[in-house]
Amino acid sequence: MSVAHADSAPQPWVVGVTDAQKAEAHARLDAGNALFLDKKYAEALEQYKAAVAAWNHPAIRFNIVRALIQLDRVVEAADNLKLALAYGAAPLEEAVYAEALAYEKLLANQIGELVVTCTQPGVRVTLDGQPVATCPASETRRVVPGRHQLVGTRTGLLTKSTEVIAVGGHPVTAAIELARPESAARIEHRWPGYLPWVVFGAGFGVAGIGGLLDLAAKSDRDSYDLVVAQRCTTSTCTPSQLADVQHLKDSAHAKAILGGSALVVGGAAIATGAVMLYLNRGRTVYPDVAPIAGGGAAVSLSGRF
Repeated sequence: MSVAHADSAPQPWVVGVTDAQKAEAHARLDAGNALFLDKKYAEALEQYKAAVAAWNHPAIRFNIVRALIQLDRVVEAADNLKLALAYGAAPLEEAVYAEALAYEKLLANQIGELVVTCTQPGVRVTLDGQPVATCPASETRRVVPGRHQLVGTRTGLLTKSTEVIAVGGHPVTAAIELARPESAARIEHRWPGYLPWVVFGAGFGVAGIGGLLDLAAKSDRDSYDLVVAQRCTTSTCTPSQLADVQHLKDSAHAKAILGGSALVVGGAAIATGAVMLYLNRGRTVYPDVAPIAGGGAAVSLSGRF
């Protein structure tokens, strides 16, 4: 993990660097290397960063890449690798340069590219909680493969949260467009649309049965009265004289009771159905959303691109 020696001609990574800065960088680099060999990658990374702060040499930068890879921070590793290779092979030892090129190919397949586009003026877009752009814009971000969350916000519009699946080595495009609250409104009813009509119709059915029973009761009663009129014209009839038609009287009485009850129940059901039809009129309901900072509202959507 040594730093390559610069040529006699001034090089960009050497120009303006003092001996004191070089000494500080070498000391920090040695400390980082010791920690790295001890598998203390996070502590080694801090030493490498301090070394680069003293002397921004590509070879020191490459040690940052090594530590970040061990820490599975591949996007940061790729960013630092790009800086380490900014001057090509010149500032690096041959073996280090070959290793850097190998890492470049490896990281290319472990990092996804997310292209975020939006056209609505003033919409602010964040990626995993970090600002990406203020629309209209088209921004590209390198991300680790997997699920990521894009959120667009603007006062007066519904905040949109979109889940994006990034794939290593392949670009993914996500277009953000926010909707107005009224466009997300829906028509809501107290009950399913068929229910009031079922109650209403059932009421008419029961009332109809009650009416038929009432008519049947009247018919049986009229038949019984006709027999009485024929048999009892001169004197009052005894029960034995009317025994053969007593069933008509009993039937009329029972049917009258049932018919009356059915009419009452059916009428109540009809009234209930009518009230339900009135109460079940559609009403416009807007999304139950939470306010966001600066105004506006939020509704969560998800989709894959």
